[in-house]
Amino acid sequence: MNKSLNPQLTKQVIIGTKSQSRRKIFKLMNLKFQYRSPNINEKKVKDLNNDKYDALKIAKAKAEYLSKKYSNKIIVTFDTTILFKKKTIYKCASPECCKRTLKAFNDKSHDLYTAMIFMINNNLIKSTLTKTKITFKNTRVKDINNYVDKNFKQVSKAVGCYNIEGKGNFFFKDIYGSYFNIIGMDVINFLKTLRSI
Repeated sequence: MNKSLNPQLTKQVIIGTKSQSRRKIFKLMNLKFQYRSPNINEKKVKDLNNDKYDALKIAKAKAEYLSKKYSNKIIVTFDTTILFKKKTIYKCASPECCKRTLKAFNDKSHDLYTAMIFMINNNLIKSTLTKTKITFKNTRVKDINNYVDKNFKQVSKAVGCYNIEGKGNFFFKDIYGSYFNIIGMDVINFLKTLRSI
């Protein structure tokens, strides 16, 4: 999958993410990058209008933060948000919030957006916004509560409070779009952009 990537190029890349799920994707592709965690206040970046472009704005703010610190490096950052009933859903800080979110998604569809930004020396190279439509099955409230109680530490790190690659896969009825986008990045767009640099 990554045979055409120049090893010298990958050494110039810094991936700005705290997400262990994204790091696992790179590991599966046998790609070795430097990782840094962008320290930004996402609340100041979010759009009060609640739209799909929140993810792009946050990912861009992360890239700008890292690009100022690491000159002549290819900075790649991401952000994932969910749009549900015209409102943007973010990460939950409490089990109660997670349970409310998953119960709201129950037997309904929501749209997940993952933004990806490529930047060098604070100059934008490319931005992408990939959508995946997700439909949940009708799950018993008892099962939702048990899932959160047993897995809160993990799901609190995920937008929407679920991990499709983990124990949360039983929620899913249908997926329209990229599976990897749900985990945290559009793999095809990432590789295409990196190869073009």
